[in-house]
Amino acid sequence: MATIIVILALLLTLAFFYLKCSIMQSLTTLWSAVLATLVSFNYYELVAGLLISRGYGLQWAHTGCFVILFIVVFALLRSLVEYLVTASVDLGQTPKLVIALICGALTGLIISGNLLVAMGLLPMHGKIFYSRYAYDEPVVLNSPKTPALGTDGFTAGLFSHVSSGSMSSKQSFGVFHTDYLTQIHLNKLRTKIKEGQKSQSSQGDQGRTDQTPVLAVCSSEALVLPRDKEQKPVRWEMVEDKEVMIVRAGVQAKKIADGGANNASGKINFFPGQIRLVAKEPNSNRSGSAMAGKAVSFYPIGFWKNGVATSSDLNEIKTPNAAEIKDRIYWMDVVFECPKDNTPVLLQFKQNAVVDLTPHQVVKNTPEIEQALDSEGQKEETL
Repeated sequence: MATIIVILALLLTLAFFYLKCSIMQSLTTLWSAVLATLVSFNYYELVAGLLISRGYGLQWAHTGCFVILFIVVFALLRSLVEYLVTASVDLGQTPKLVIALICGALTGLIISGNLLVAMGLLPMHGKIFYSRYAYDEPVVLNSPKTPALGTDGFTAGLFSHVSSGSMSSKQSFGVFHTDYLTQIHLNKLRTKIKEGQKSQSSQGDQGRTDQTPVLAVCSSEALVLPRDKEQKPVRWEMVEDKEVMIVRAGVQAKKIADGGANNASGKINFFPGQIRLVAKEPNSNRSGSAMAGKAVSFYPIGFWKNGVATSSDLNEIKTPNAAEIKDRIYWMDVVFECPKDNTPVLLQFKQNAVVDLTPHQVVKNTPEIEQALDSEGQKEETL
């Protein structure tokens, strides 16, 4: 279905450029599409965050804001250029045709890429929806189901290049959303629950059936770290001759509008594919800021409990029970197969919760550190 959408978008765009556009119109339409893409990628999360913080839109907020921003900015720029640029350049039929086809093909790639990104943000699965991973099959990160023409990768890569290149800021898209397409498609794996799907609590309550879908979003403030200075939330450990990174984080058990991650049933539910660690490799150019440039991402291989690493599939639903939530926070130790010489930068949860790990030094895990993390000092202040 995604391939058909891309082909249709390309054909319609090429036909429009061939039949309707002069040389100047072809060039300005292409640049309008490029600028609209930069604006939509740059601001859709900000606008969606404002809606989600007030309880509006929730799972649909990111898709809606992304599409609306692109359409509105593209239409405004296209109309403005048509009004301002009145000069007509006539270089003959052949140059007009060549420029129309080139600009039309590039614009078609951009428009279809944005459409696929919007479909990737949709919290929906099915044959008519674009999903790189099946919600009811084991997740293989290196084998996504991609369309024949992966224009979403082209579009996301374009913005990532601009964000981490010469026009980069202190907060690069290449860091916050490294491997962006994997992130958005993994995040929605369990927004649809198969009939009879059992939701497992982390203490082994596997006997009940929970038909509540897993939300793709939460409050931007839902993810927290231990606040006491003596606590070390980022540790490394050797597990089966492999270096792993263990990160202690908490999820606030509140309504989304109140700064938490509770679903409509008043419970936290998630799956490991909604958690990821962003880190800088030892030889990466940090450009003076940990948030600039590019980074790599790691997904959980399991959780650390009582000094032992327990494995977990990326699509295994976790629903903490009331006994595991203390002071309205569910604390978890997430295990990533990340070498200790990498520098942890961010921990991300669901589509819109992020915490900065750069102030925390990576230390060797010890029983004393775990005891300090389990102490009363880890309590977060209730906002």
